[in-house]
Amino acid sequence: MSFIARRTRAAAVAAATAAVVTLAGCSSDSDDEENTPTDNESSAEKGGSEGSEGDEEGSDSDAFGGASPDDVADQAFDALMGAESLRLAGDIDQAGEQMSLDLHLSSAGDCAGSISMSSQGSFEIIKLENEAWLRPDTQFWETAAGIDDPAILGQLDGFFLYGPADEPPMDSSVESCNLDTFLEGMGQGGSASGMTMGEATEIDGVPGVTLHEGEDASLVVATEGEPFPLRFENSDPATGAGVIDFSAFNEPVPSDRPADAEVITIEDLQSGAFMS
Repeated sequence: MSFIARRTRAAAVAAATAAVVTLAGCSSDSDDEENTPTDNESSAEKGGSEGSEGDEEGSDSDAFGGASPDDVADQAFDALMGAESLRLAGDIDQAGEQMSLDLHLSSAGDCAGSISMSSQGSFEIIKLENEAWLRPDTQFWETAAGIDDPAILGQLDGFFLYGPADEPPMDSSVESCNLDTFLEGMGQGGSASGMTMGEATEIDGVPGVTLHEGEDASLVVATEGEPFPLRFENSDPATGAGVIDFSAFNEPVPSDRPADAEVITIEDLQSGAFMS
């Protein structure tokens, strides 16, 4: 699997894992096994294009001190691995499962954002220090807890479930919030090979240059400041087609907490006290 496809798929695995552990956390009695994609392929990265250096003439290679396209991709990945926090947002098709994610993550374990999966529903998640909030949609409540009573679902609609982040069921639900865990998945595999330098571009106003890996995959790297990756894009459905944008590097995770009127506690859910 290619350098870029592997990283795009890692984001899909992170999203799928987050949904699975959140399902387990919401369910009162779940024996579900984590059915996330696995990768048994060799860690040796194979570029989709022969003649790996490509034509750098007229490119932005000077922004990287004349480094080769492969070296620029490795610099971008190293910068990503050194981030203390970031935002990732995008859409992925993983084996027919449509996934969308928009998450701020930090190495301290804080997070804020949302994940949706076509087969599971969607949820918003916030973790700040030892507090956690989870707001599933109706489909996710049905999938996670097996709730099919319209009256109960109506009462839960729009509310955040709140509880300590280090106690069940929230402890399993926030496992995916740690940036270091996400980056460990991104780190599997070797160095870039077969990259060619492409066109200058901008992602959300940040200037970058596109690196191509064959016909199906590309990486946009920032040309100002640290060479952070701004976008991974893979169009090959066999390896998980999708686009993932990265931003807000080393910026604090948003710290807005839900209003009390939007919150149901774990105790309220277990006792049924939330029913009006």
